[in-house]
Amino acid sequence: MNQSPDSRLSRRSFARGLAAVAAAPGAARAGQSGPPLVAFPAPWTSPFRVDAAYPHHLVNQEGERLFILNKTAWAYFGCKDPRGVVERAREQGITVIRVVLEGTPYYDQLGIDCWPWAGTRAEPDWSRFNEEYWDRVEERIRIAGEAGIGFDLCLYFSLRPEAGEIARHRPYWEQTLKRLARYANVLAWEMANEYTRNAAFQDAAGAYFKRNDPWGRPVCSSDGTTDDALWPHKPWMDLAIVHTCTSSTPSHPLKDWYQSVARNVRSYGKPAFNNESGREQRHHNDDPVHRRKQGWIWCASGGFWTWHSWEGCEGIDDAGYRGPGAEYLRPMSDFFRSIAFWRLNPNYTVFAVDNPAVIGTSAADAVRELAVIYLCTPESGAKAAPFKARIRLPAGAYRVEFIDPVDLSGVGSVEFESRNLGTIGQVGVPAFTDDLLVKIVNLRAAERSPLPGTR
Repeated sequence: MNQSPDSRLSRRSFARGLAAVAAAPGAARAGQSGPPLVAFPAPWTSPFRVDAAYPHHLVNQEGERLFILNKTAWAYFGCKDPRGVVERAREQGITVIRVVLEGTPYYDQLGIDCWPWAGTRAEPDWSRFNEEYWDRVEERIRIAGEAGIGFDLCLYFSLRPEAGEIARHRPYWEQTLKRLARYANVLAWEMANEYTRNAAFQDAAGAYFKRNDPWGRPVCSSDGTTDDALWPHKPWMDLAIVHTCTSSTPSHPLKDWYQSVARNVRSYGKPAFNNESGREQRHHNDDPVHRRKQGWIWCASGGFWTWHSWEGCEGIDDAGYRGPGAEYLRPMSDFFRSIAFWRLNPNYTVFAVDNPAVIGTSAADAVRELAVIYLCTPESGAKAAPFKARIRLPAGAYRVEFIDPVDLSGVGSVEFESRNLGTIGQVGVPAFTDDLLVKIVNLRAAERSPLPGTR
């Protein structure tokens, strides 16, 4: 996990850590205490919260930023081999899994009922909790933490309570914080999966978690597939959440669908998180190369993305299955975790692609010491001929690196000298098949000068 030199925080005791983050919106509040923290190796040394300095990202007490590569693992709390699930996720470069605390995901295939209360789903006892189930939940949270995996924890998957049931469900919220808030690898509280017709109930639940989690973790909810974030202006929605359970067919083109949705969701000044993408077969997202491009486009647009596959749904207990394109996850995760990704924002002038056969997604930091550009063809297997890209950088010397996203192997590099920001230069992009990653690094800065007409 990368840290910027100016944002490293010295390690503090638990109590001092609470005081240090108390001023942050939604963070631990003065006079409010929680259970002793259960921490794990980095990155889960302490809980993450929305970063005031870089509000599209998350930071923990130690000043580390989290690159989220999420994976669906709905029935993790009831599956047969939890260690196998998290080990497969770790091998894929996954940092977070999305799991139900309540629900019957794919019950016909799995026969798993994640039920937090006493009694049964058919005959519930709302006055008590199934402590054996909660013990298992905690054990499996610890297993994941030891493997470097965190949780996007969904409170309601099958149940859809209404506003009149708030009093009945408040003890569940209290129990969740009492039992689980202590774990540093609980990333976020997600109120519901793809259900929004009980907005008043979710407003109460979301506000409760935002007010009472002593660590100020992000709170969110989710809708079905849309082209924009759910409830981005609700005060308890800390993340801009969208689902794109869509295909790799021409019905969902990379530029006009996936890139456009990513840009929409990144526009709200909070972490942009696609926490459910299209899966194979069910959503016709079967082309592994297209899926690779979807993930890179999303992350290069400044957001976070999710690998949604049969292996985390009906196939959670199938140790040998890997969804089409799973082999491309690790390089993408490794690349972004190797750079100061939190400093990057979408940038539409640093690298201009005047080539109708290529889709360009560009990001750069504020002073353009680092820029990342992901180039891809609209169709799998297509070849892009060499072309010239227009490049706009402040005065200085730069190295332009060309990288293969499949395995991060180097394709070549050139050095570029910029006279000033007003001078548009050109850089030759080599031929490639499917996609190419461009990384621009400042080697030597010169005196900054404004564009003509701005003095």
